[in-house]
Amino acid sequence: MESNLGSPASALETWYKETITKLYRFIYAQLHNKEETEDITQETYLRCLKQASQELPSYAYLKQVARNLIIDRYRHKVRDLNRLETVPDPPSPPPEEDWLNRTIIHELLKELSPDYRQVLDLRIIQGYSRKETASFMGRSEDAVRGLQYRALQALRSNYHIYQQKGGGL
Repeated sequence: MESNLGSPASALETWYKETITKLYRFIYAQLHNKEETEDITQETYLRCLKQASQELPSYAYLKQVARNLIIDRYRHKVRDLNRLETVPDPPSPPPEEDWLNRTIIHELLKELSPDYRQVLDLRIIQGYSRKETASFMGRSEDAVRGLQYRALQALRSNYHIYQQKGGGL
């Protein structure tokens, strides 16, 4: 197919270029996932081009087809999640193992700096938000986020060292 002005290929190309950006943005705003957005966008164009009509569909029609595909995908996800809910939870570790894990983490936390311990205590153990933690610590939310990241990296590093030693503190 040559892309001469006025040919069917030219009209299709023009229609695609006029609608792709708006349609992609519409779908992405609903899904917030690049891969799913690309899938739905592709499926939308495929379904619209498969129809027997001589005219290319309007943007409004494309948008409605995309909306229906998003709804279908959501329904399938909900159905799959409902199936997963019937699967029994894995057994919890025995109390001795749970106590041992808590003891190990407690000992590894002692090796961290006071700021690292405090941010992990407030954010993870006590469950405060980043904003609340920032207020308690007298820091900005961004500083708390960075501090928490570095604290977790240090804790992870300490844990790897613990494992390399064969589990002895």
